[in-house]
Amino acid sequence: MRKFINWYSGLNVYVALIPFLIFYLLICLVFTRDRPHNDEVRYLLYTKYILNGYYSPVPAIDLWSGRGYSAFLVPFLALKIPAMKLTFLNAFLLYFSLVIFNKTIGLYTLSKTISIYTVIVGLYFPIYMSLPILLTECLTWFLLTTVAYLLLKTIKTGEISWRSIVLSAFFIAYLAMTKVIFGWVIILMIIISIAMLLIKRFKSAGKITAYIFSFSFILCLPYLIYTYSITGKILYWTNCSGLSLYTMTAPYSKDYGDWKPEEDMAVNPKYKDFIKTVINLPTVQKDQAYKKAAIANIKKYPAKYVMNCVANLGRLFFEYPHTDTLQSSGTFFFLAPNMFVFVFIIMALAISVFYLKKIPDEIIVVLVFIMVYLAGSTFVSAYCRMFIVTLPFWMFFFFYVLRNIGFSKKAEV
Repeated sequence: MRKFINWYSGLNVYVALIPFLIFYLLICLVFTRDRPHNDEVRYLLYTKYILNGYYSPVPAIDLWSGRGYSAFLVPFLALKIPAMKLTFLNAFLLYFSLVIFNKTIGLYTLSKTISIYTVIVGLYFPIYMSLPILLTECLTWFLLTTVAYLLLKTIKTGEISWRSIVLSAFFIAYLAMTKVIFGWVIILMIIISIAMLLIKRFKSAGKITAYIFSFSFILCLPYLIYTYSITGKILYWTNCSGLSLYTMTAPYSKDYGDWKPEEDMAVNPKYKDFIKTVINLPTVQKDQAYKKAAIANIKKYPAKYVMNCVANLGRLFFEYPHTDTLQSSGTFFFLAPNMFVFVFIIMALAISVFYLKKIPDEIIVVLVFIMVYLAGSTFVSAYCRMFIVTLPFWMFFFFYVLRNIGFSKKAEV
């Protein structure tokens, strides 16, 4: 076994990770459905919009999701590749994510071999559910892994490299176009970067970070200018946030604030009276009506909103609890691995706070970036898949803390 491990770890990273690629492709081959379902239909529709030269039909407005994933599919559909065959792209996204993750580990070790942490990331099975489906998770997993690598590498040098800054900004902007919540993360990171300039230790990192996130926001401006032109709203990333926030503020007992489709609420005695007043409104007005009702709920029932946020943390990490949903063994699919991940996150964060001076500035920047995203996800209806895509960063964080602090002989209490 030792000889095999030594032989395997010495292989070129692209070759060593091919078994994972083959395994991912097999999952796609076996479990991909014959036709699109649910959200897959929407992403393919958005791809048709782009192929026809627009983001949203006019005068109707359809900005429910970002266009990053649909744009990714465009060249393949333009080549007339059957839509459901494109799930095989997910296998390659995860494969290249593993390669990039291993390069990220390589930034902090002299070893050029395959890291055991890379193998663990490759075996993290909750992400496998996204492989045979045309959804954003595999692309987001790849983009977040790439963004973490580029941010760490760029800030670590402590020098202004415009090539690295522009490349980092591009991937962050593309991430925002794929998961629009990152649009708000970009804005908050600009503010945080400016604040870092006021702290002597973080001045250099803050300068580079400010450049990166400012330029990433500039790259998002064409989309925001477009959404302003059809909605009249500034910084209008999506029209789904109102409904998500409204369901999150549910003031009813035994309602945990999870997302609910309009058609279900329209027949639910708790919601139907309000839904009747908004369901036929134009898209933007409906979104605003949901936001207004959500804010009213938060003001009137703040304690219930806080409890819904606590429940949301359960869904974010463990996909539980859900309103009016019976327990099932499927919960263990997320609970089993994530309970260990959650405990390690708490331990790693506690150690890093205690030994903050030992954590490089660039790691702190990426940690804050991830935490801002997860915090934002907590305040609206969340699912475990929103946390899952951050797993590669957390595995890197475990690696650094355990290798350089947790088991360091120099650590002093």
